[in-house]
Amino acid sequence: MENLAEKIILQAARTPKLDAEKLNTIKRDFLRIQSGGKHIPTTAELLKSYHKLVKLNKLKSSENLERALVKRAVRTMSGVSIVTVLTKPFPCPGKCIYCPDDARMPKSYIAEEPAAARALTLKFDPYEQVKRRIETLEGNGHSADKIELIVKGGSWNAYPLNYQYWFILRCFEACNRSRAKTKLNITLANLKKLMARAQTKNESAPHRIIGLTLETRPDLITTQTTETMRALGCTRVELGVQTIDEKILKLIKRGHNARAVKNAVTLLRHYGYKVDFHLMPQLPGTTPVKDLKMMREIFSDPAYRPDMLKIYPCSVVENTELYKWFKAKKFKPYSDKKLIGVLKQFKSEVPQYVRISRLIRDIPGNHIKAGNRITNLRQMIQTQMAAENLHCRCLRCREVGHQKIDTKNLSLKLFV
Repeated sequence: MENLAEKIILQAARTPKLDAEKLNTIKRDFLRIQSGGKHIPTTAELLKSYHKLVKLNKLKSSENLERALVKRAVRTMSGVSIVTVLTKPFPCPGKCIYCPDDARMPKSYIAEEPAAARALTLKFDPYEQVKRRIETLEGNGHSADKIELIVKGGSWNAYPLNYQYWFILRCFEACNRSRAKTKLNITLANLKKLMARAQTKNESAPHRIIGLTLETRPDLITTQTTETMRALGCTRVELGVQTIDEKILKLIKRGHNARAVKNAVTLLRHYGYKVDFHLMPQLPGTTPVKDLKMMREIFSDPAYRPDMLKIYPCSVVENTELYKWFKAKKFKPYSDKKLIGVLKQFKSEVPQYVRISRLIRDIPGNHIKAGNRITNLRQMIQTQMAAENLHCRCLRCREVGHQKIDTKNLSLKLFV
């Protein structure tokens, strides 16, 4: 007797012009009529049954069916799967007033954030984090042959050198499906040798790391740290810039000035990295006018001009100095309405070479005591911009996977 998952797959295979919507209709029909009280199979279970039927020659492989079985297809729309991992908790040199300080987590992270929660459960083991994430992606129908590895957790360059090499090595070993259990306590020289071998092996591995992003502070970028990151295979650096207003940098106890940001960008560009800025509107001491001026200066000044942006509006969370300021009524972020106005104006002006990859951070709403709580902020801004005939030219908004394109009347133009 065919199990429920196989019945659904066989019915779907017989359905003309199958897509995700039609597949969901089939699943609902089985739930209503034929399930007998059983739960409807998950995407992973349906995929498993599909591959089993194909292997047994009971079903021909079907591109339409495979596409319909992909859960959250947007995750790999570009052909690359993002795998995010977190480093273990370690002291950060920064004393920023807005950073939460949870002893269980790397500085600035909250245990309930999705990637952070996964890392905490796996005791920050890099091998297990990568392995589990790949299994989840493939279980949901995504190809994971090309991996963009993003390492988060405090300030990367503040971690001991042995830990840096060991952590990235274990990520490569997971992608290589290596059974090695490399220990952290071996010598740095041996770690470097093992790293070189793992990187070479990864060139033909089932899961190739085609991009590696590390997160750090501008004042930790030196010739030595930049060369080390290159040896690790890093291709992009996320810089916690937050603002370039000197008074605000001092007020929030950031620990560096705007010159440090410019120096870091110059050095990173010299070594061929992509540069991703984290910007934080709504900080103490700012206004909507100041924030818009700051964002415009990021692109008008050639010393900045990042390749990517993550815009994280300032959130007041507990276990921070900023929360104490808020409780004492020494700080109140300006309104969401004004924030949306700033971001709409900024998005309508950004140059076409930049990608705005994020507009909010995944901080659970119950942790936010003041500041933006709108989880679909990007969608809201896009809707309002469309109504006002405003357009964002950033790469993410223009990339082909997000567009409905008439390929018959397509006009192409090369931008350099």
